[in-house]
Amino acid sequence: MKLLQARHPAVPVTYSLGEPWPGELDDLPEQAQIAHFHFYVYGVLGALYEAVGLGHGTEAAPETVTWPTPELAVMLRPDAPAFADYQPDEPWRLAATGIPRELFYAHDWVDPDRWDLWLYENYPAHRQAMRETLAAWIDSVAEFARLRGIPAVLGEGVVGYTPLLTRFEEDAVGKDIAEFVVERCLASGFQGVVLTSNAAPHHPMWHTDRDWMRRVNSRITAG
Repeated sequence: MKLLQARHPAVPVTYSLGEPWPGELDDLPEQAQIAHFHFYVYGVLGALYEAVGLGHGTEAAPETVTWPTPELAVMLRPDAPAFADYQPDEPWRLAATGIPRELFYAHDWVDPDRWDLWLYENYPAHRQAMRETLAAWIDSVAEFARLRGIPAVLGEGVVGYTPLLTRFEEDAVGKDIAEFVVERCLASGFQGVVLTSNAAPHHPMWHTDRDWMRRVNSRITAG
């Protein structure tokens, strides 16, 4: 970080961190010129990953578990191949990302409607805890930035890693969570906020939800 600051003194330099638990922020290095964090609350999405045997979404299924698990099998598309026959289209992805084949398999072959239905049916039990966690993260980062005298930004977020064609984070519930985060970040003095990590040019949301993105982005840029 010191090397980058010396070579590019006009460009702010920082690190990027996720899940900013309040008790850990004081231990972070002092050199950061921006408080740059990612908020992935998971909540009900984490519960779904647990239910289908994927841990937090980044863990391979234990060797003692038959894959896909029965819970995941009922969510798969009828044309899903056997797991033993499956490889990601680009094998380098496994080594480059550290993501197990099980997660690629689930994301590539799950039926989006069945995946989303599970999330909608189980969301009410997680709603309040998800909002409280996000609020605590936002408030703690805002205070961290204030004490360090640096701006705060949200660089990724806010629910979690979802299959490409699912819509939970893009439809009513996901938009509600995203707008909750945007409003609280702005009220807390954040100088930059991402709407959702699913709103990028290679995501369907980029093409289907332009009006919403423009409307919410206008609140950020106006602030």
